[in-house]
Amino acid sequence: MTDVRIIASYDAARLAETLTRLLEAEQHRVRLSLGRQTMGELEDARTSHDAVLLIWSPDARSQSYMREWAIKIDPRRLVELATTPDAPKIARKAPVVDFAQWRGERGGGAWHGMVDRLRAVEHFLNPPKPPSKMALAAMGMASAAAVTGAVFLRVNDTSLPTASAEENPNTQQLAAADPSTGLGGPLSAVEPASIDDDLLHVRPTANLRPMRAQAPARLADVPDVRYMSLRDETLLERLNAFNPLRQLNLDGNDES
Repeated sequence: MTDVRIIASYDAARLAETLTRLLEAEQHRVRLSLGRQTMGELEDARTSHDAVLLIWSPDARSQSYMREWAIKIDPRRLVELATTPDAPKIARKAPVVDFAQWRGERGGGAWHGMVDRLRAVEHFLNPPKPPSKMALAAMGMASAAAVTGAVFLRVNDTSLPTASAEENPNTQQLAAADPSTGLGGPLSAVEPASIDDDLLHVRPTANLRPMRAQAPARLADVPDVRYMSLRDETLLERLNAFNPLRQLNLDGNDES
């Protein structure tokens, strides 16, 4: 917590003592100084590492030591409270907190305004430290090592499948057909082997001899095509065959 030095005149002693008690309850280390004797502490306070809280009471407006504290202390370290509406006009980094209506309670607008101002002074006195260069370098080396290790494991991982789906298009179908994989997919129906496959005998083919001509064909063996009918006789032709005149005509032609 921030060290606080309270500077006030004697007419604001009661208010200063109440603030000292409440701030100490908030884990602040508080030092209270009243009256003109505070001038002996001014030179050391200019280089000290604490917040300076000035109380502008009616008597403090006309006191030269109060103005000396307000002018010579770094404005970024000042926390100014006023119980009167006409506080002195000096160069300030933050407005004066109105404590005219404050009755010693821990809360309200006046109390929260003072606490916010103390936080701003604490941030100025104790700024957050930037990360060290060694820590940044260590983080960079750790990140690089992690990336390198991941790439090495990826390249040398032999558990990954080497055949892609394009090289073996039936891989997915085989995986889906395997009931142990728990995957759904089309079923492949395969007819089981017959029990008679081992008893099946192949019938030998007939021993056919090539056809060979026994003797050269003779012209006398060729039938006379004149008396060969190329088609079946019609009914009318069959009736004419019984005509006796036709039979005589045929016989006469034969005799001649």
